[in-house]
Order: sequence, then C-alpha cells, then structure tokens
Amino acid sequence: MKKLEELTIVDDFMFGAVMSNPKLCKQLLELILNVKIKSIKYPELQKSIANRYQSKSVRLDVYVEDNKNTVYNIEIQTTSNKNLPKRTRYYQGMIDLNIINKGEDYTKLKKSFVIFICTYDPFDEGRYIYTFKNRCEENSELYLDDETAKIILNINGTVGNISDELKDVLHYMAGQIPKKAYSKKLNKAVEEVKSDEKWRRDYMTLFMRDKEQQRIG
Repeated sequence: MKKLEELTIVDDFMFGAVMSNPKLCKQLLELILNVKIKSIKYPELQKSIANRYQSKSVRLDVYVEDNKNTVYNIEIQTTSNKNLPKRTRYYQGMIDLNIINKGEDYTKLKKSFVIFICTYDPFDEGRYIYTFKNRCEENSELYLDDETAKIILNINGTVGNISDELKDVLHYMAGQIPKKAYSKKLNKAVEEVKSDEKWRRDYMTLFMRDKEQQRIG
C-alpha cells in the first residue's frame, strides 16, 4: 500500500477525498456531461472514505445527487480487465437498490449516470469518452429510455470532440502538469489532502485494516 504522500488523483482514496468537495465534484460532472448543474448533495450512502472502504455493502467511490433528482456515481478504474461492462452493470444495480426498497414502485427510480474514469483504454479505439445507452438493435434510433447511462473516460485518449478543459483534466490524471484552472484546483486539493491530519487518520485506518486482513489471510 502506498504512503499518503505517494497518492495521485487516480488512486481511489485520493479521488474520493478530493471529490468530497462539492464544488470540485460538481464541476467535474459538468465537464464530463457538458451540462450545468445547480447544486449537488451527498446522500447518506456517501460515508467517510475509511468507513466506505471497510463496508462490504458500500462500494461506491463517489455517489451524489443533483437538484433535479439525478444520481451520479463516479469510479476510478486502474486495472485493465475484461469485466468492465459487467462492473458498470453491477454499479447500476447498486444505485437502483439504494434508491428503492423491495416492493416499492419502479417510478421512484431516478435518472442515473455511472461514470468510470479509466487509466487505460478499455475498447482500444483511442477515444477520450465512450457513452453507452440502451438502444434497440432493430431500430438504432429507438432508445429504451430507462434514464440510465454508462460513461467511460480514457485518460490517455486522443480521439473525440471534448472541451479543452476536460482534456486538461484527463491529461493531468495521466500524470501531466495541469495547465487550466480546474486541473490546478484538483492538484491543489490533492496536496491539501496529503497535509490534512483528518485525511491522514482516515488513510491510516484503511492501512491498518488492510494489514489486519493480510495477517488474517
């Protein structure tokens, strides 16, 4: 396990810590989705970073809702494997189960986005962003309209039409020096987490928990 000082924005703990700032989280969502969001909130599901990592029932890195009753889940993916599509399905299921209880009306389900930021290209097309929605195979213009979407970003992408600011964010996540205002804010937030005693305690709690699991194993 890395030391706190060694973490970057694409480490799960650091990403969750930085995205606990609602202004930074809201702006990232706006850049990815190219929309304006009035405000966001963190539901009860969004526990402290250390507690979320210890809980088997809570596995969502960043889970927020906006003022229009839309849910967003943002995850960092650093390991290239073949199960990414089913991982998006799993996270979508977790979101829906969190929104309604057994027996409740399906109309209570909220519009939702599952967003994966990958440190590799899962589809080998070189795109910055891949957007998936449920579409009819017999009629490509017919969508199921279940109000769900899976969005996958590739921090090493080179293909596609995205804003210069989002490109800079992805380049920063890939290890380049931030150039634009938002990426510089992210970098500053990373450094602040590293020097904050509360985050250090949370990270040490996670570290000790992992060491204990290794000992038990």
